[in-house]
Amino acid sequence: MWFNLKDTEVREILALMPEGTVAEKLREPADPDAQAFIDAVATSDDLEVDPDAVVSRGDDGAFVMSWTWVPNEKAGIEPASDEEDHDSIDSPRGILI
Repeated sequence: MWFNLKDTEVREILALMPEGTVAEKLREPADPDAQAFIDAVATSDDLEVDPDAVVSRGDDGAFVMSWTWVPNEKAGIEPASDEEDHDSIDSPRGILI
């Protein structure tokens, strides 16, 4: 699960948790070139990039967080029936900050 935090939410978190590694990460300034890297990704029907994707800079480029579509069949999963409750399926959860 991905949590996209608004500036007000970041401020609230920092007010409750002003010290530590999470607070340090939340205080890091955004990369000024992030949008250029996001815009440079060649998207398709199978590859998408969110407008506020995470960008991890290196010396000669950057990794840009993206979404890759994987059909059920390729993952070896039976197609879901219309009667299945998808909200009840357990899946890993986490926060990427």
